[in-house]
Amino acid sequence: MHDSEGPLAGIRVLDLTVIMAGPIATMMLADQGADVIKIEPPEGDLLRKLGHKHQGMSGSFLSCNRSKRSLCVDIKTAAGLEVVKKLATTADVLVQNFRPGAIERMGLGEDVVRAIRPDIIYVSMSGFGESGPYAHQRVYDPVIQAISGLADIQRDRETGQPRMVRTVIPDKTTALTASQTISAALFARERSGKGQHIKLSMFDTMVAYLWPEASSSLSF
Repeated sequence: MHDSEGPLAGIRVLDLTVIMAGPIATMMLADQGADVIKIEPPEGDLLRKLGHKHQGMSGSFLSCNRSKRSLCVDIKTAAGLEVVKKLATTADVLVQNFRPGAIERMGLGEDVVRAIRPDIIYVSMSGFGESGPYAHQRVYDPVIQAISGLADIQRDRETGQPRMVRTVIPDKTTALTASQTISAALFARERSGKGQHIKLSMFDTMVAYLWPEASSSLSF
């Protein structure tokens, strides 16, 4: 349940994220008292449909979206876009994890939202960042495990065969990183009065996370 007495009570978060990394990050903020409004398209977050379902939601969806309020809005329509813009005037944080460029095409890029709410914390989460050869590729947790080196670290010592971790470590690690950076940005805003644009990728997060083990021989 939402904790109205938590340390983030009074902070409103607009959650435009889907699947796991983004929703887990905003869920952590909600657990700490933030008022998180999850904006879902008419068909709902895809995670609603994965796994065992009950009354329109799966166990996985519930585990990544507790403590939030949900609002069904079709942002691709003019009316839906205006609803989100109106909510943005009251928001302290906006978090989105569409592919790079998609949120701008929808009409909710950082420049648009900041014109509405100048001190907002605007968070862009992606798989590989906003530029480079993989920026617009589809991203799945096993892909990040492989390309970041996590699967190699887990390799079978006898065969040398890489192994996947059997839980979505990159998604969850990125969620933890995002929630921490959002909290830091809110703290910085208390001091400066200024909002920030946080840009966070799953790949960068996992390379940083694995650096002590994977590249210890390169550190000196």
